[in-house]
Amino acid sequence: MVIISSGIGIYLIESPHEDAQITNLIDAFWWVSATVTTVGYGDVVPVTEIGRLMGIALMFIGITIIGSFISALGAMLISSRLKKHETVESSTKYMIIKKINDIENLEKNEVELLISLVKDLHDEVKSNRKKHK
Repeated sequence: MVIISSGIGIYLIESPHEDAQITNLIDAFWWVSATVTTVGYGDVVPVTEIGRLMGIALMFIGITIIGSFISALGAMLISSRLKKHETVESSTKYMIIKKINDIENLEKNEVELLISLVKDLHDEVKSNRKKHK
């Protein structure tokens, strides 16, 4: 929407001017796309004050859009890593609880394994809390 409306707008603003470099819609969309993506080739530029002000606004809009996209992507990646970690921790806790509930039927080696799992889980949780402080 930003590119389409700005492309038409800059065309209507610039094309009537006698020194205009943006004389057709292709030039307008090229300039808007280069400006919004912060590439800014400089091969086509607005010559009117309104056109240049529009360019400034588009630069900030482009930075905002790109920043929002990168932030959302980063948040999604971090969230998926945290969920994976929580899933492993939760499944280990579930398995330990299940074993404890059935403790009277466990063999000696299973009890030793259970103790080892509890120690490992404790160390991992303690280590993670220190990292996040």
